[in-house]
Amino acid sequence: MTIESGHPNSAQEGGRLGRLMRPKSVVILGASTNPGSTGRRVLANLERFSFSGDIHLVSRKGGEIEGRQSVTSLADLPRNIDLAILAIPGAGIRDAVEQCVENGIGAAVVYSSGFAEMGDEGRLLQEEISDIARKGGLALLGPNCIGMTNFVDGTPLSFGVQKPATITAPAVAILGQSGGMVGNIRLSCAARGLAVSYTISTGNEAVLSVNDFVEHIIADVPTKVIAIFAEQLRDPLRFLELAKEAEARGKRIVLIHPGRSEGAREAAASHTGSLATNHAVMAALVRENGVLLVDTLDEMGDVVELLVRSPSLSAKGTAILTESGAFKGLVSDMTDSLGIDIPKLQAKTCEQLAEILPAFAHVSNPLDVTAQGLQEPDLYGKAAAALIADENIGSVCLVLMPGPKEFGVKVLEHTLPHIQSAEKSVVYILLGDSSPISDEISERLHDAGIPLFRSPDRAIRALAHVQHAARAKPRRTAQAGIELNLPDAHGVLPEYAAKELLKTAGFPVPTGGLAKTAEEAAAIAADLGGPVAMKAQASALSHKSDIGGVSLGLERAEEIAETFALHHERVAGLPGDIALDGILVESMQPPGIELFVSAKRDPDWDEILIVGLGGIYIEVLKDVAMLGANATKQEVLEALLSLKGAPILQGVRGRDGADLDAVAEIVVQLGAVVRSNKRILEIEINPLSAAAPGAGVTILDALITLD
Repeated sequence: MTIESGHPNSAQEGGRLGRLMRPKSVVILGASTNPGSTGRRVLANLERFSFSGDIHLVSRKGGEIEGRQSVTSLADLPRNIDLAILAIPGAGIRDAVEQCVENGIGAAVVYSSGFAEMGDEGRLLQEEISDIARKGGLALLGPNCIGMTNFVDGTPLSFGVQKPATITAPAVAILGQSGGMVGNIRLSCAARGLAVSYTISTGNEAVLSVNDFVEHIIADVPTKVIAIFAEQLRDPLRFLELAKEAEARGKRIVLIHPGRSEGAREAAASHTGSLATNHAVMAALVRENGVLLVDTLDEMGDVVELLVRSPSLSAKGTAILTESGAFKGLVSDMTDSLGIDIPKLQAKTCEQLAEILPAFAHVSNPLDVTAQGLQEPDLYGKAAAALIADENIGSVCLVLMPGPKEFGVKVLEHTLPHIQSAEKSVVYILLGDSSPISDEISERLHDAGIPLFRSPDRAIRALAHVQHAARAKPRRTAQAGIELNLPDAHGVLPEYAAKELLKTAGFPVPTGGLAKTAEEAAAIAADLGGPVAMKAQASALSHKSDIGGVSLGLERAEEIAETFALHHERVAGLPGDIALDGILVESMQPPGIELFVSAKRDPDWDEILIVGLGGIYIEVLKDVAMLGANATKQEVLEALLSLKGAPILQGVRGRDGADLDAVAEIVVQLGAVVRSNKRILEIEINPLSAAAPGAGVTILDALITLD
């Protein structure tokens, strides 16, 4: 796979990554007779895995270490060794990297810290090491990492104690800058009986980043899920392309990315030298491209297990089978708040269930099989089979009380034959928290590949992530763009200039004109006929209303002249010697629902779209949704309906809703404009006035910022 990337030397590093992932020869710099030393621990791991390649040792004094002869310099070893483990203090790393390049070594792992995470001085040293490695074609992992282990090929390159394992598909690859978080996710997978194909700690990512390993692992046969704990995605656009490629190959990426709070961003910077990113933008775009973004480590483990054990992902809804009428109401609230679709059952399914269940049972989804299951445990299996066969259903959750151990096993015996052969995702949930259940239940479910949860909240939350990801359809091609004839100006274009540009592209703006004098203002108003709005115009007046620069509903010539003078007086009294371009005079528009719409160029994630309630609500409520600039009309509509203020847009208490189709078309047009005009940093429309459905929209105010 070839991915265009802004990452320097990405093609060269990709070609050499195989020498890091699957080396045939390894040299440990910093080998020691001390059993607790980093070099000795790495050697112990290689021997524990019965590494079949050549192992060379470089130590300070030379001599024998664990029956192997060490030398005092790389120059005493053959050239072109695949991989060097730099198990030495940070002060010696620069020279060691230089020696690796001189001796034709293909890859290196640097464990030591003291680089970008320590501030400017450390960052400069890291950049120097990075430059040496890149120019020399050295695929360098780290610094400030715990290394990696390739369990598929039996290659441990970490100083933590590693044990070999036989890896069969489907498996999980675990990546992240933090060695601690990579290790934690691996332990979670082990506890769930999930095979782990790779654990890779990338640390400060001086040369190789998470992206490089994702690209390599996408083609790995055993790996089905890639779990990532990322404090920073250093090439976000490349990551999005990789996510689409992974989805196309039937693999899924599950991501934790701290950074919603200021504290989280500061922690990332101090830990691995990572730079802050716009978390909200990241969240919108990775989800749009099929990534399952989770917030907690529990969610990470739960979602990974569902993905590994699910035969397929389905965008269709979920059926809930329980034996508690009270739980039906609770789970309905849970699924509604999480956006899980709980579809109605097909008529033939209802008929089948009516024959199976007692007459007093209410056939619906969620389904309560009633306490009759205590007398007839085969009811669980029969009902589950009926739900699985329903074409409206994409996944099934069985939410049961554990009961006595013997009874729990009996229920499973009746149920397992139906659920283990299902081509749909099935989740087995036993209530009662950590109350004891028969080991036989967990063992048989594990052997059958059916995930077992003790918390319905966690299971259903994980299922929501999976269902949402199944709905995401990463696009392979961009939609058509709209080019504008931009002026040579830089910075903020005032409202009148921004509207004139948008008008040339077919955007709906009020009729009007810019007046340089009071007489021109009166003439424009007379031509418009009817009440007008007057607004002071200057690049420095982004918020005209804050200084009294907006006047509405003016009709008489005297009012217009007085308002023209008043606006000039107010602006003249402001600091900064602001010069007005003039006064914009426009026809008044009928009242509508005000929205905020923006297209901007994010420094990390490129073009994005933002929609929300407009006017003062954007500042007070911050109720917005973000999308990629290539969003379709349907995606924009879904984003609008996801807002907390969506009921207002749909009409409440006898009031008309907004023309959402027209709003969505404007947003899609903005995306086309910002994609095609790279000098545009931002287009902000606030407010966009939306009339009743079918009556259209009007841009009441707009600003464009140019590079």
